Amino acid sequence: MILHLADRDPATLLDTDVCVIGAGAAGLAIAHELLGSRNRVLVLESGDSARSEECDALNEARSVGVPHSGAVDGRARVLGGATTAWGGQLIPLRESETRARPWVPGSGWPFGPETLEPYYRRVERLLAVEGPPYDERTWHRLGVAPPPLDRDRFVYRFSQWAPLSRRNLALLTRGAIAKSRNVDVLLRATATDLASSADGRHVDHVAAKDAAGRAFRVVARVYVVCCGGIETPRLLLASRSARGIANSSGTVGRYFQDHISLVAAEIPSTSRAAIRRYFAPRYRRGTMYTCKIEPADRTLAAHELLNVMAHVKFEIADALGLLEVKRMLRNVQEGRLPVPSLRSAAALARGSVELARLAFARAVLSRRAAPSRGRLRLVVDVEQAPNKDSRILLGSETDRYGMPKAVVDWRLTGQEHDTLKRFTALLAADWSHAGLGTLELAGEPDFDARDVLGAARDIYHHMGAARMSDDPCNGVVNRDLRCHDVDNLYLASSAAFPAGGIANPTFTLLALALRLADHLERSLGGDVSGWESPAESRRARDEEATC
Repeated sequence: MILHLADRDPATLLDTDVCVIGAGAAGLAIAHELLGSRNRVLVLESGDSARSEECDALNEARSVGVPHSGAVDGRARVLGGATTAWGGQLIPLRESETRARPWVPGSGWPFGPETLEPYYRRVERLLAVEGPPYDERTWHRLGVAPPPLDRDRFVYRFSQWAPLSRRNLALLTRGAIAKSRNVDVLLRATATDLASSADGRHVDHVAAKDAAGRAFRVVARVYVVCCGGIETPRLLLASRSARGIANSSGTVGRYFQDHISLVAAEIPSTSRAAIRRYFAPRYRRGTMYTCKIEPADRTLAAHELLNVMAHVKFEIADALGLLEVKRMLRNVQEGRLPVPSLRSAAALARGSVELARLAFARAVLSRRAAPSRGRLRLVVDVEQAPNKDSRILLGSETDRYGMPKAVVDWRLTGQEHDTLKRFTALLAADWSHAGLGTLELAGEPDFDARDVLGAARDIYHHMGAARMSDDPCNGVVNRDLRCHDVDNLYLASSAAFPAGGIANPTFTLLALALRLADHLERSLGGDVSGWESPAESRRARDEEATC
């Protein structure tokens, strides 16, 4: 069922087997996987079924380091979370993104992509995309010869994009959840505290408040925090004490990461035909593909680069109706169908010829034709090197429920800047030799600029502030996403990513969520193979050295 917390009696104890906090991508994926199981699942969602300014105000945060627009933008406190506006881009991690690299301190995951492969396949089925390959073999799948870049220095990787009808996890799962007998979602239910035992090693209950500020308690066998890369560390830090819960390592909030995106170069308009042939989005069996360019492993090592990728941005002229179409599609994804305004209708009319051309390309050529006008730009995205001093903190201001607001102190190491400059220069030289034109390169990255050559910014990919590690002294959760310090608390969040890599994080987050759902079914359903009991985990921690 899906209902509001305000419909419940606050004097009634809410008890369940699994309490999921947050109904965004990870929370809804876990709830969906546990439909029909023997376990009762209760999902607490702070937002409502539709987005509102009142709910989004609870995301207010302050940025004090490098300017970080994603501290507020790019987040949605609503059923479905950020998937209500998600572009649907799917790229799996590759080996270089999970491998520890000596020139990148703190890099590496506890496991490689092979651990996630079966879960990537399940996400692909859920979101109705084709699946592997994602590498240069995709050129053959699409029937296109690749651009003639130096294959010893560069490799190609492709994104696959979920169809619009599958991107919003709320729209995708709410029908089944509404009819479920074992999964309930409570809206306008804001978790304010993970109340623990005296030693902090076991969550006793979650304190929550409804829209009117009435207090409730939820008691469960296990708790799963699915609140995103900023809200997850915020909730942990705000719980129990000044150090927060699950924080013996002192790393909760630290190692906060995002991807940095640079408008790296202007592409000459004389190259438009070639650029469209290679880099315009293409469709196959309902899946849209777009091409990325990355350094080969030998190039990464030789130049000591972070993971980085380049792609072509086809800018849309304001005069065209395409912008209005995009706005309308965003409304559909959010579950809204507003009547177009006169201004919208006029814009669609002005762009009718262009829209017809694009529709023909999609239907007949299996390609999303790029606009015939508008600038061509090379955009380069780079991962952030793990940095202990880049962090989420609690500020002195509180929200309407008394929770301290988050402070985002985003800091870079200098490796990001070096990688952007080196990789762009390497690619520019080969770009010209491949006959794709001479790039007009940007100068120094400018984090205060927007939409101009050289503009640099975060791209709302919040990661790392409750990182995964095998060593309890270096992270917050283990490879099963269970907190090292707390025997019944899990984090299904991009905050658990120990290193960001360069792939868009939602695909990997969903894979991790499905992996955790399997783990919970085994641990709570009687099959304890591969699962450590809370008592065993406590004994193991007692034998470990203190961090």
